[in-house]
Amino acid sequence: MDRIASGVVVSPEPRAAEIGADVLRRGGNAFDAAVATAFAQTVFSPFMCGLGGWGLATTFSAKTGASEHFGFPARVGSLMRPDLWANDITGYTDMWHVALVEGHPNLVGYGAIMTPGTVAGLGELHRAHGSLPWAELIEPSAVASEEGFPISEQVASVSRSFVFPGMPSVEDHYCWSPPAKQLWTGPDGKLKQAGEPFRNPDHAKTLRQLAERGAEDFYTGELAEVIAEDFGRNGAFVTAGDLKDYQVDVGRPLAGSYRGHGLESAALPNGGLLVLHILKVLERFELGRLEHNGPEHAFLVGGALAWAGVIRFRHLADPRHQDVPVDWLLSDEYTDEIAGHLNRRELPDLDVLHEPGGTTHLSVTDAEGNCVSLTHTLTIPSGVVIPGTGFTWNGCACLMDPEPGRVNSLVPGRSRANAAAPTIVFRDGKPVLVAGSPGGYSIPSAVTQALSNVLDFGMSPAEAVSAPRLHSEGRPVFAEGRFSQRTITALRDRGMPIVQKPANYLASFGRVQLIALEDGRPTGAADPRNDGGIACYA
Repeated sequence: MDRIASGVVVSPEPRAAEIGADVLRRGGNAFDAAVATAFAQTVFSPFMCGLGGWGLATTFSAKTGASEHFGFPARVGSLMRPDLWANDITGYTDMWHVALVEGHPNLVGYGAIMTPGTVAGLGELHRAHGSLPWAELIEPSAVASEEGFPISEQVASVSRSFVFPGMPSVEDHYCWSPPAKQLWTGPDGKLKQAGEPFRNPDHAKTLRQLAERGAEDFYTGELAEVIAEDFGRNGAFVTAGDLKDYQVDVGRPLAGSYRGHGLESAALPNGGLLVLHILKVLERFELGRLEHNGPEHAFLVGGALAWAGVIRFRHLADPRHQDVPVDWLLSDEYTDEIAGHLNRRELPDLDVLHEPGGTTHLSVTDAEGNCVSLTHTLTIPSGVVIPGTGFTWNGCACLMDPEPGRVNSLVPGRSRANAAAPTIVFRDGKPVLVAGSPGGYSIPSAVTQALSNVLDFGMSPAEAVSAPRLHSEGRPVFAEGRFSQRTITALRDRGMPIVQKPANYLASFGRVQLIALEDGRPTGAADPRNDGGIACYA
């Protein structure tokens, strides 16, 4: 670059990052840029996120010197009964552990939808810290939807997604309702492919309505009436009252430390707990003295990820509905217990075949020192588009537990436990790393390895997000194809059930969006997995 950058937006969607960077150039702050980028992501990545989705952010305000957690989760609708599908379960998928319910009502259609939070969350982020007008931040996304653009490879790749036995085809799933089918498929009934022109004037109209009337229109205004009427007519479990009563969770992130650095990550029921725990375990070992991704380093990292799976399955839950022993799980005593297991080469007796994906993320910094790490998603699309609105609704019920009485059962008002972990790292009270990732339950493994790559091995952001990666939530431990056979053989000799994937860069292993700040100068990198991304400077 010919000049020193004053801010940067990092995102898997290049056009969305450009929109955010333009906001910074016009004098907006990191919060403005995050809102603009997130709305743009709903345009350019409509199966990964959307107005009918949910998300969360970890932020730092240079003005107040404080970090905040903005949680805008999807919540179970008030008409749901915890035992509604309990007698209709026919099995579970090997990967993701999605419950196969007769007729798939938890996966596609109106029954899969939970009360959304994305619009409320972006509205609250702007209300709390924005500096430019709300409508000004939305208009570029409305223009893009109205004028159209070629479909990206990342969006088109959905049509080639692996379909688990017993689940609907991609087209039957993503295009369940007639308006969705009209929007996303071509004359052959297949999803539109990369390079095909795409316009969505209904989405542009919805965005401009929100720009004019504010985020509250989605929950209490004319748009809310349209949503509630359609939901009521089609048997959704979300009501007008659920929309009206929706509140964003604003509070403190979970805090920890690593190698003398402060950590702020997502509060419950999100994955910040897992990130802080994994790093606390790894801090017990001098990783920087080891060969990166050599046998010893890979065993410690893979083992720490595997043991974190125990926390995920036993404890990660909405704290308003389930007690979560955070202090114990982040205590020195419990950390030493897990480190002891690793020293004895012991792994948990927990079989998990999750190899997740999905979701999107953005990381932003500005000249003032404000930072935003924001993850948002649909979980999996429900295949529902309400006529005339142009956006897809979340299918969050698919990853809730249809068995009553469990930590993530379908209790009205409950937020779904998830692994999203937008994280900010501090040195002497100032942000030095801003990180986060899409990728479902691979997010904690992706974020922790990227942060360790910088803090333990001195890697640049581009090196840190690109390095070969592991993922585990118990047994087995998955490795990308780029791991050496020497390491793979050594791990097996040590008793680690390692599965090396045939792909060298797996999008399902997370796609970290990372910014490093050195003396206030930002350097950003977007993970190259799948269709890559961009760091856009201002």
